[in-house]
Amino acid sequence: MSMVTYIGLNFPVEINDDYTEEDVNITYVFSESEDRQIVKNQHFTTLFVYELETKGDHIWDMHNDKKILSPHNFPKGDYCEIYICWNGEEAEDSKKKLDLKLAQLPVEQVEIYEKCLITLKN
Repeated sequence: MSMVTYIGLNFPVEINDDYTEEDVNITYVFSESEDRQIVKNQHFTTLFVYELETKGDHIWDMHNDKKILSPHNFPKGDYCEIYICWNGEEAEDSKKKLDLKLAQLPVEQVEIYEKCLITLKN
């Protein structure tokens, strides 16, 4: 069983199927389209659901040193949603919900565990 990090956006993005040196890629590694549809219906309000692949540290290891890697590239006033769970547990209720505003970065410390729904607002 694998930990999956889903991201929900209000705009489509290109899926990266090739290997890159980027710290975070939008791709499909562990999830199937049915899994993403469950996350969209159960947890997200955004239109498009993707999977995040991270190299090195996990996306939930957010701290002050990572502020330069924040998801600041979506339009002002928009938001994205991130949901982390074990593959196969997409339909289960979230255990924790966080609302973070990018304008209030740096985030000193955020504890994120499985079945956590994070909304990042720009």
